[in-house]
Order: sequence, then structure tokens, then C-alpha cells
Amino acid sequence: MKKYIAVIMSAVVALSLVACGEKAVDNKTNTDNKDNKQDVVSLASTYTNRYTNLDQKALLEEIAKYSGVTVVATTNVDGTPNIAIFTPAAAGDNHIVFNLAPNTTKDNVLREKVAEMVFDKTNPTAETKQERHQGAVVKLALEEDQQVIEELKKSNDFISDISLVCKIVEVMPIG
Repeated sequence: MKKYIAVIMSAVVALSLVACGEKAVDNKTNTDNKDNKQDVVSLASTYTNRYTNLDQKALLEEIAKYSGVTVVATTNVDGTPNIAIFTPAAAGDNHIVFNLAPNTTKDNVLREKVAEMVFDKTNPTAETKQERHQGAVVKLALEEDQQVIEELKKSNDFISDISLVCKIVEVMPIG
């Protein structure tokens, strides 16, 4: 249990950096990284890329099995970060579904149309780091195409009118 709490707290810290770190800084020159378009998560991920990757297909398979912990980061209306733990579902080859009651995270996604998610599948008894933690950071965008949502509903009975259907924009390694 203590290891799960440590994993969740690590994800919360990482997501706090993502949500608060709109402006990446080049550590070598201490200058803004606007032109480079590389965010803090991507930069960090280049160092741990070999250990904590799930590609999109593997990510969706693990989510479908409900086998990991998911932390979602959004931005509140006042610009502060919002972090919450949810259990998503996978729909099709490119969508994540959150069935949320009215709450701040849902309001933020509906307003901003984006979120970032960290998924971590843990195996605390594994011998290697690669086996202990497998996951991904996922950039999500609210799916607003009603035709796409209706098609997804036909093959996924867990999608309802209260569901937030998000398309996967990018899958990155946990860093």
C-alpha cells in the first residue's frame, strides 16, 4: 500500500509540474524554450524513455483491463492546477472515456477542451524497474464531433450522456 501511495504522490508531483509549467526553460541557458516547443514532460522523458513506456495500443489495453492508476491534470478557471485520480475506460483505437459526476475536473475539461493524464501500471514485486512501472503521459483533447461520439457509443455501452470522451493527441513516456 505504501508503494502505491508513493507512486500516486510521484504522479501528482509530475502532473503539478505539467499543469504549472506552461513555460519550459532551457537549463543550460536559463532562457525560455518557446521556439523549441518542447515541454517539461517531453524534456524529462528523454532521460527515462527506456523504462516507463506504453505505446498507445498497450496503453489502451491496460486501461481496458483497469490495471493501473490514472491521474488527470487540468487547469482551473483561476489558472491554478487541478489534479484528480479517475478510472477511465478505453474506446476504440484513439479515445479515453471518463464517466464523471459534476466536478471541477469535468468543468475544466469542458471549458479548456484539453487535459493531461498519467497512467501507471505497477508491479511492486517485479525485479526490474521496467517491470515495476509501465505507463505513459497522455495529452487529451475533448472529442466534440457528435458523429464520432455516436459511433463510439454504438460499440461501447459504458459511454453515456454524462461521459467525457477525449481523443488521444499524444502518448509520451513517463519522465
